[in-house]
Amino acid sequence: MKRLWTTFLVAAAMVFTFGCANSNPSSPDSAATAGSTTPEVKESPAPVTVKLRLSAAYLDVFHKYMDSAIQKKYPHITVEYTDESQKLPDVVAAGNVPDIIYVSGINLWSITDLNLQYDMNSLIKKYNFDLNKIDPSLIQGIKQYASNGELYGLPADRSVVVTLYNKDLFDRFNVAYPKDGMTWDDAIALAKKLTRTVDGVNYQGLSTNVNNLKSQLQLHRFGKNGDVLLTTPEWQKLAAMWKKINEIPGNYFNVSNRNTFSKDRTVAMRTDNSVWLLRNPIPDFNWDYTTMPTFDNGLINDWLGATLTISSTSKNKDAAFQIIDLYFSDEIQTQISRNAALVPISTSPEIVKQWAANSKGSEGKNLQTDFHGKPATRVIEKYSDIADAAMNPFFIQIAEGQADINTALRQAEEAANAKVKAQITK
Repeated sequence: MKRLWTTFLVAAAMVFTFGCANSNPSSPDSAATAGSTTPEVKESPAPVTVKLRLSAAYLDVFHKYMDSAIQKKYPHITVEYTDESQKLPDVVAAGNVPDIIYVSGINLWSITDLNLQYDMNSLIKKYNFDLNKIDPSLIQGIKQYASNGELYGLPADRSVVVTLYNKDLFDRFNVAYPKDGMTWDDAIALAKKLTRTVDGVNYQGLSTNVNNLKSQLQLHRFGKNGDVLLTTPEWQKLAAMWKKINEIPGNYFNVSNRNTFSKDRTVAMRTDNSVWLLRNPIPDFNWDYTTMPTFDNGLINDWLGATLTISSTSKNKDAAFQIIDLYFSDEIQTQISRNAALVPISTSPEIVKQWAANSKGSEGKNLQTDFHGKPATRVIEKYSDIADAAMNPFFIQIAEGQADINTALRQAEEAANAKVKAQITK
């Protein structure tokens, strides 16, 4: 019995000693176990300056919505802005390449030609950036600039072409307003009813741009051998519809511009961006808008607008991506959406629902049109801008009835090939 009691006392003493050792506040392990009142000191990120080259519109957006947000979330980041007044090749030659470069949706070649492209996939993964928040057709458009899934930029806004219409002209001529989902044949039928001369004033039913139609048909300019190829059924289809629009008597191709629609108010329908009038409201102008007319494929114009890229030469790629990530945050996209600063790229129903809520020109407008319809995917081809510039005069000839479709397309093809080859051999 005495032996058992002695064993118990020894064991109790061991437990007491062990407990005291672990409750010692000076023990290295005790702080982690019992909790320390001394906060963990985190090293502040080193100060960094990120240079951005932006368009005038994007400079305005960043000053209004991004500057304070960057300062608040990333106080160690200083931003410096430059505009597009100096050509990018000259900027590169001067050795002052920005970290973030704005480019228009169709001009990412200006980056790749200077070897400034940078695949953002690694940073997207590192920062858990959710690509699902961006419309997939826009991502697909940018991926066409590479061949192995590289992503050289992120689409920063939607460039949405819609059908603007003057409600007063429709009312005056007793014609029903256009509706979302109408076809080109529907639009032409309306245009015929609206095109007329009254009291010496010529009124046009419809004003559009041949490039809008090209986008909807997702037309390729180049054949498999690399030459411009326009004498195809697809281009014939485009030219036939273009001719049909412009052969409406009195619907003159060469006189329509934004002023004839909003100032002179002699054009009933015009295909254009809605943000033009939402951002610059005209108090006494009674207008609204619907989706772009479509071909039988049902596609509206592609939405690829501007792209934000990180230059391959940047030494501050992480900080640059953090700024881009912040731009795509729900907070910033909501502000952009509510103020109609840009058509937001977000797929969030909540952000889309707030489109142009703060715009003085939005009251009573069919605002959700900017997010309706199935967009085409931008066809990305090197030298397509040069080919288009060469062929466009021949589409003017078709519009004005100066050349038949077959002749115009053949001559456009020859002219475009000559211009492209001249560019390649420079």
